[in-house]
Amino acid sequence: MPDFGELLTSHISRSGINDSDLARRVGVSRATLIRWKEGLTARPRYREDVLRCAEELRLTPEERDELLIAADFEPEAPPSEALPAEPASSPSPVSPVESDSPPVPARRRWMLWVAVSAAVVAVMAGVALGLALIDFSGEPDYPVAPTGEALIDFSGEPDHPVAEAGEALIVIAPFANYTAGQAGFNIRGRLKDSIDREIAAAGLEGIRIDDWMETVPGHRAALSAADQSGAAIVIWGEYDSGRVLANLTSKPTENESLGPQVVEIATSPSELPTAINIDLTAEVRSVALLALSQVYLQRGEYEPAKTVLYQALEHPPADPAALANMRYRLGQAYLGGEYADLDEAIWRFTEVLSVQPRSADTYSSRGLAYLERGRPGDEDLAIADLTRASELAPNLAAPYFNRAVAYIARDRPGDLDRALDDLERAITAGLEGPGVLVNRASVYLARGQDGDLDLAFEDLDRAINIDPDLATAWVNRGNALLQRGEDGDIEQAIADFSKAIDLAPDNALGYYNRALVYSEAEKQELSNFDLWAAQERDPRNPVINNALCWQLGVQRRPEEALPFCNLALEREPDGRARDSRGLVYGVMGSADEAVADFRVFLNWVDASEKPTCRTPYGPSRESWISALESGDNPFDDATLRKLRLRPESQWGNSC
Repeated sequence: MPDFGELLTSHISRSGINDSDLARRVGVSRATLIRWKEGLTARPRYREDVLRCAEELRLTPEERDELLIAADFEPEAPPSEALPAEPASSPSPVSPVESDSPPVPARRRWMLWVAVSAAVVAVMAGVALGLALIDFSGEPDYPVAPTGEALIDFSGEPDHPVAEAGEALIVIAPFANYTAGQAGFNIRGRLKDSIDREIAAAGLEGIRIDDWMETVPGHRAALSAADQSGAAIVIWGEYDSGRVLANLTSKPTENESLGPQVVEIATSPSELPTAINIDLTAEVRSVALLALSQVYLQRGEYEPAKTVLYQALEHPPADPAALANMRYRLGQAYLGGEYADLDEAIWRFTEVLSVQPRSADTYSSRGLAYLERGRPGDEDLAIADLTRASELAPNLAAPYFNRAVAYIARDRPGDLDRALDDLERAITAGLEGPGVLVNRASVYLARGQDGDLDLAFEDLDRAINIDPDLATAWVNRGNALLQRGEDGDIEQAIADFSKAIDLAPDNALGYYNRALVYSEAEKQELSNFDLWAAQERDPRNPVINNALCWQLGVQRRPEEALPFCNLALEREPDGRARDSRGLVYGVMGSADEAVADFRVFLNWVDASEKPTCRTPYGPSRESWISALESGDNPFDDATLRKLRLRPESQWGNSC
């Protein structure tokens, strides 16, 4: 059987890809690739490098596995595209749970009561979760030189730039010169000037560009340089007599395992002197704009990130992988912020997958976009994408974490157990911190099996001890107290919700949950105040709008209720909001409209996969329909009083 070097040389020759191109796409130096080909390094150190070679060389599954075996790695098992199987038995019904609000715009469901820590977003500002940056690669947290390859030592006293507190540092390393002794070009200086111009034009402060003293030989060394300096971005690259390749490496967030972002500055000998020494080419500017977009994304400034990425795409890079990288960042920009456009984000990620079908990061990001969009069937699409991401990158924690949130949102029989399994996988993969404890507690609270309440309290107490400023932990503990229902628990729950509001005054969740408790206590003005406060903070949230629709209808204020009913129906046209608007129409005396809405709601209930869904709703709604069709109004004062919003409804027979 041919050895690894012989196989690789044969496949490269067949593909027509040159060594520099392949090394750049795989994320290693050209010198490393040549050592592999010539057998000076017997095999790559990392299995993922072999898989990237196979992907870029368009190998068949058989050729890919042959290459893996030659490199002393296990062959790749064919990935399963199927979703996890449903269990044979169904647990008792549980309540929907939901995502926290800032910094991620998240969909909420009816009768939201348990807080799920925000799903991980694949953007540079991933630290907003309050979770430590984690190396999910399974590799050492320091660079290791493959056999026969020299490694730059970045240790010892720092003779390199170090980021100051609150500063975004961009470091630019000298470009490796492969011109066989020809004179070098001042590539670093041209890039630095270009980025300086773009920063000045944008009016940005708190960004510094500095020189890295040593040539960076590859992506792992660039990550090490980022660690050493605290740099947001490390720019490095190489050139020969006819080509210049610029690489941008940034520290991956919890949801990423990204390689470098690559731009070709010059692609022929005739372009090189002019591109570097005379003109500021479009390619050089695209490097500057790409670097600037990543700084914006790290800061959570999504609109300016879109602007500079569109400017960069006015002269798109010729290399498909480089273009895919820009589109990926644009997808991230559309995924976040107040003006998120989830359809646009999904389209951008789909564009990336058309040329990079094995990108775990892109599957993970598109899965999150489906989860946030929340249309019928989107949870299934999210779970499929996140499953694919976990197959491609089994050591990456974020797809497991996000898939757990998707299972919680979908809430079919067995989904809460699947969510717990995924949270355990995320913890095993290295995810730690209070956020994962809050999510696990939310599943325990929703599942409601023997012992789950105690487990939820244990996780929530641990989360609060780790981070007493985490609002979602206080929200969930308030709901755990309501579920327990011992003497003094209601008062303590109100105190916990108030604590959450103090910690996160822009987060609607604490207000919403406290409103339910006030409604239970028949303190309707306080309840209404909190519901309006929640709606002001999250005006498109269908759960909050639906709650206001129902609450104001119960209080015989139908004209005030209807706008909130219609807002809720814009996001969820067939479910609970139909029931709420039916009640409002019934209170108004609009019998035909009320009956029509109740019938749509009952059809939705009948379509539920939960066998107990119809029990609490079917008989009462059929009775209301019968009364309305007979010319009677079933909504007397006593009935409406019983129909007020109550926390108890949240862990009962929900659909």
